[in-house]
Amino acid sequence: MTAVVARIPPAVVPQPARGRERRLHHLGGVFVRTEVLRRVTAQARDTALAARLVAGDEQALRDAYREHAPAVHGLACKVTLNPTLAEDVTQDVFVRLWEQPERFDPTRGSMRSFLLAMTHSRAVERVRAEDSVRRRHEAAQYQADFQPPVDDPARALVDQETSAAVRDALAQLPEAQRVPIELAYFEGMSYRQVAVALSEPEGTVKYRIRCGMQKLRSALRAEEVAP
Repeated sequence: MTAVVARIPPAVVPQPARGRERRLHHLGGVFVRTEVLRRVTAQARDTALAARLVAGDEQALRDAYREHAPAVHGLACKVTLNPTLAEDVTQDVFVRLWEQPERFDPTRGSMRSFLLAMTHSRAVERVRAEDSVRRRHEAAQYQADFQPPVDDPARALVDQETSAAVRDALAQLPEAQRVPIELAYFEGMSYRQVAVALSEPEGTVKYRIRCGMQKLRSALRAEEVAP
């Protein structure tokens, strides 16, 4: 059986419309130039904003908050699944931006990307911290409910020595770190309540408590009291 090959005359083969090609090429060029211009403009705006923050311009912080807070809070909500924690994370992110504006490098990415990366990190830390506090609280409650009476004098002496070591280590801390820890861990105040009581930003209070607790752990390890 002989195959029949259909031959299409050259005149019938569709040819690209040169005018349409030129129009598409022109539109593509306009799109590329517009996108490049948009990125350059955004980088210039972020660079100017970063310079104002480094100079201590409070209006720059308000501008950054107004532009990026919705995105920061939205990501914090997704990670923490807790509106209250999300608000804390959002505040902490912008407190850090105000206290350490030099950490942002406009040549490495946009302000929004920088803030969202910080938000994710802080939100994960808060979730882990809240879980840790909850577990410690549950363990302490269990121990309080089922703790047998201490009949061993040696054990009672160890407990007293441990309490004394904690008090001594706490007394060695700077007042700026010692007072927030006492209010949070001995008075049962939340971070926000401590911040209100001391008239300090909540992010600053959290930072001082974290630094103080690190010093406490180091001091107790040196005394072979804590692991």
